[in-house]
Amino acid sequence: MSRKVGIISYALEGFHGEVKMSSDELVFTAVRAALRKAGIGRDSIDAVAVSSVDAYDGITISNGLTAPAAGGYEKDATRIQGGGLSAILSAYASILSGSAELAVVAGGDAVQYDDAVISNASYDVHFNRGSGINNVQSCALVATSLLNDGIATENDFALVAAKNYKAGMTNRHAHIKSGYTYKDVISSPMVSWPLRSLEIAPVSKGAAALVLASEKKAKELAANPLWITGIAGGSNTYSGSWRDLLEMKGLRKAIGTAYDMAGVRNPIADIDVFELYAPAAPLELAYYEPLGLCERGNASTLLKNGIKSAGREIEVHPYGIKVHDREIAVNPSGGALCNNPGNCGGIYRAASAMEYLEKHDHARRGVVQDSDINLGFMGETYHVMILEKETR
Repeated sequence: MSRKVGIISYALEGFHGEVKMSSDELVFTAVRAALRKAGIGRDSIDAVAVSSVDAYDGITISNGLTAPAAGGYEKDATRIQGGGLSAILSAYASILSGSAELAVVAGGDAVQYDDAVISNASYDVHFNRGSGINNVQSCALVATSLLNDGIATENDFALVAAKNYKAGMTNRHAHIKSGYTYKDVISSPMVSWPLRSLEIAPVSKGAAALVLASEKKAKELAANPLWITGIAGGSNTYSGSWRDLLEMKGLRKAIGTAYDMAGVRNPIADIDVFELYAPAAPLELAYYEPLGLCERGNASTLLKNGIKSAGREIEVHPYGIKVHDREIAVNPSGGALCNNPGNCGGIYRAASAMEYLEKHDHARRGVVQDSDINLGFMGETYHVMILEKETR
């Protein structure tokens, strides 16, 4: 008999540009809240997966502090370096294998760091690092390719950013709630052509925690658990041509595997909400085609189906895009432009998708996409997860 894994609770702590608590204090606070919400204590946990990156924490083996804070003392505790979904995949595997019935996934971000220096250090020391390239510049190169291939324009970049900022205004967890308009974005300073300052995600601080459960435990503890019906990862090569990297083969592999697991045949008809990790606005447009929302080269048209013109002002659809008169929410949380924690970003996006599915009766399935491109491109790893609620 196949086993099912569900998520029975979540908790978020933060998010701001800086916080007074340390990473372990943030993680402890979020995990304690998630366990209380699930109606269980630390003794009930069988496994803990912590998402953390040494570069973001300022120390090596940073899970030495955060794993105990997440309830991992004398438990099966694992530390995964990635965007957050990789830690969820680890906990999912523990439950699926039968070695755990209940698992906690958590991550926290508290340390202040120089984002450009940290991301530059992730590049190859012999061939790339010396050029000074960082994550913003590598995202700008992707944006340039979208312009050169006629997939999008600079106006489209500003439109997708404004869409997300508008959505973030209603997200109580968002770091940025300013609601920047299209005019604000398009007139913001150029940072690395063609990226403007308001098209680049901030560095956010906070914590996120989830409680995962086997089918038996999920049904015992939660009235309406959300089931993980598909989850997968895929990596790009570390070296090769820039064109190879732009194909995002790792992302396509993750999407295909997760869709197959969940039985998703037509994403437009089968998915109601997407929470996507795009630390620069143009990347969201680059994801539309691999996710099956449009054909190659039609990302701009898809975006504009959700945008209405009102005189000289441009009104941005509050959630996302419309396909065949059906609304599909894309980054209803505001996406990474409104909240971008390095360690726990994928966990936060999973919680955001859960919140959307819980609040909208019509919504049944959600997709969460994550990666470690906060450090920049080259050898990046992508993860994709399908969440589904039971229809009654």
